[in-house]
Amino acid sequence: MTAPFLYASDEAVTLAWLAQLGGLSAGMVGETLPRDTSSWAASGFVTVAVAGGDTVPEYRLESPVMDVRGWATTPGTDAPPWNKARNLVLSVQTGTYRREPWFVPLPACSENAVVKTAYVLGKPRRAYGDFGDYAVYALDLMLHWVPVAKSTP
Repeated sequence: MTAPFLYASDEAVTLAWLAQLGGLSAGMVGETLPRDTSSWAASGFVTVAVAGGDTVPEYRLESPVMDVRGWATTPGTDAPPWNKARNLVLSVQTGTYRREPWFVPLPACSENAVVKTAYVLGKPRRAYGDFGDYAVYALDLMLHWVPVAKSTP
């Protein structure tokens, strides 16, 4: 039986792209915030979710707007570390200044991707309504990406 084809998704491409940025790693990004803060309290964590976007109808050029959130906490204190959360999303913003395309390997998908361009929409902003001792900064990120076939042996 053949394994099902797993398409590249906006979330998978965004997470893999983020993991390539300076100051971030694959262990610092995900679709949901890990419940156990000990795994990310020192570094902070970045979550992503699709907030909108578009697809070119004639071919597969994906243009999602991603809600990117930088999370930070200092266990044992009620003082949210706003500077750490802000720095996470500023690392994402700095990653958008690269002008050449990025190849993005997607090990969990049946295809890879190339991010053609990435840019932010608006300014990073504090997100309220979070847990009392968590600091959260939000950023709207637009990626333009295309899938690419994985090479076969």
